Amino acid sequence: MAKQTTPECRIQILLVETSKNAAEALHDSFNKVKTSIEKNNSISIEFVKAITQEVTLEYIEHGVTPSINSKQLKAEYGDVQAVVINWDVCKSMRFVEDITRIRSNIHIFVITSESNTYDLYNPNLGNVHFIQKKELVNNHQLELQRIINTFNERRRTPFWTAYKEYVEEANYTWHTPGHAGGRSFKNSPYLYPFYEFFGDNVFLGDLSVSVEHLGSLLDSTGYVGQAEAKAARTFNVRKTFFVTNGSSNSNKIVLQTILRAGDKAIVDRNCHKSVHYSLMQSQATPIYINSQFSTKYGVFAPPSIKDIEEAIRKNPDVKVVVLTGCTYDGILIPVRKVVDLVKKVNKEKKTNIKIFIDEAWFGYSSFHPYFAEYSAILSGADYVTHSAHKVLSAFSQSSYIHVNDPDFDEDYFREIFHLYTSTSPQYQIIASLGVCSMQMEIEGFKLIGKALEQAQSFRDAVRKRLTKIKVIEFSDFQKEFKHLKTYGYGNDPLKVLLDVSGLDCEMHEIQQYLQEKGFEVEKTTQEGTILFLFTIGTSTAKEGELFFALSELERESKRFDRKVQTNGCAVKIPDVQTAELSYFFAPREHMKIEKSVGKISSFFVTPYPPGIPVLVPGQTITKEHVEYIERQMKDNRSIHGCDNGMIFVVKQKN
Repeated sequence: MAKQTTPECRIQILLVETSKNAAEALHDSFNKVKTSIEKNNSISIEFVKAITQEVTLEYIEHGVTPSINSKQLKAEYGDVQAVVINWDVCKSMRFVEDITRIRSNIHIFVITSESNTYDLYNPNLGNVHFIQKKELVNNHQLELQRIINTFNERRRTPFWTAYKEYVEEANYTWHTPGHAGGRSFKNSPYLYPFYEFFGDNVFLGDLSVSVEHLGSLLDSTGYVGQAEAKAARTFNVRKTFFVTNGSSNSNKIVLQTILRAGDKAIVDRNCHKSVHYSLMQSQATPIYINSQFSTKYGVFAPPSIKDIEEAIRKNPDVKVVVLTGCTYDGILIPVRKVVDLVKKVNKEKKTNIKIFIDEAWFGYSSFHPYFAEYSAILSGADYVTHSAHKVLSAFSQSSYIHVNDPDFDEDYFREIFHLYTSTSPQYQIIASLGVCSMQMEIEGFKLIGKALEQAQSFRDAVRKRLTKIKVIEFSDFQKEFKHLKTYGYGNDPLKVLLDVSGLDCEMHEIQQYLQEKGFEVEKTTQEGTILFLFTIGTSTAKEGELFFALSELERESKRFDRKVQTNGCAVKIPDVQTAELSYFFAPREHMKIEKSVGKISSFFVTPYPPGIPVLVPGQTITKEHVEYIERQMKDNRSIHGCDNGMIFVVKQKN
């Protein structure tokens, strides 16, 4: 196998001037001095010319080559890392704002002859710099290096760089872990195959918290703290914290920071189970917003804005509103409307309700304009969590906590963080969180844009070329959930949900067929749907192979025995506004699920995926709940809290 070459670090600088001649002159001046800068910084620099605002915005967003070029430039979409604009083209800071709305992380250099640039300053535009025209004329190399310096700062990885250097020193260790850089594996005839599979660096990089030089995850010191601070700038928040044991614990940390015993929390009933657990651990009172379930597709919808508003109006003393920003199946809630609603209530009632959005499946929301109106960060939520490993480039269990709350109690947060975080965190996970945020800073717009194009191409191919397998569109969701037609709900096209109920086979046969072809899917439902995730790691070849496999499945489905069963039962979970989570601590007994109707649930009962509890402690079990759980069991779904058809209920007094 040929060794893969290292991808070239290539950046584009968009030059925006008042005329073709002026653009050519600026291009030539920069081009003459770029060679030494390229060599010193190990990069390749490319200049693109534009002369109007319209062409500039079109190029930045869509990669359309500006018409000024006599020779069409075959530039890769999303490679622009800096924009140099003559103020005569700019005319006002509104144009700069338009650019940052498309690419919030791009750096903009405004060429001005103004003797005083303070009048142009806008505190909300942190990536804007000014170049004095007379200084540029005298030294293009100095100004170009200044532009590249901002790029170098953006691609800096404080923790990863220091961590790599330390590991490469190959120090003798007299502390944990006990394998001592892998020696206990390497010298063992029994463990050597394990060592050989992973390689030297995995073991050399497995360090102890005793390495103070790298800093502390628990206290955000040293290089860890620097990496977190840099990630906060990338995501445009006040504070970002790295979490090495998943967004499940991130959610618990956030909610236990906000809530105290007896506090109320308005909760999307379809939140991940970690939210319900944290409410129980906080001894808070949940005000559940009733959920809706599609018996046609086997998916849940986010709550309606009307129900959220009603819950807030009835409970102005709540501490926090907790919502899922993007459902497992890609339905997007209009977060900005929720934020505006809460702000209005806070002003009217003199309250201080916080907003916490679980964006585990939507970590890229603020890096592409397609998703901007649904981004919790851009909408002004107080707390946001991201599973960096689900749809971004970090290792499994990697998570971010983002904080924008002006009343953030960091001291209390630290104590809760200590409560949930190991004193021996995995250094590779910390490093991956740092490089992941750097990648989104530099390449986020480009990678998400490409993933959107791939998902659209795949959807189009299924629509046009397959007959029995259908793409479930947002319009289909709107038919199932009427409230999605109002208030601006949306859909994430990177989560492709297919309806395969038209095939003459059972779901487990379809899943087995795809596994035999080498495809592991994200989720299937007994109702006949399959969920595929398109991510920043999806290749064109992978996309094509999936389509061909589905085409073969459609052709060969007749060889299977039976048809997908779709006659589901309607379930509304729950049918109460509150639940006494304290029943979790009550005496309990084991019981067959079919005999539990009318009993009170003692534990959480949670089909996984997607990790949404069907039953919570304190909830009265209905016939519909039992039927739904039994259907999940038939689908061979893993159900936490239900073992071999047995669940725990509150023990009745004699």
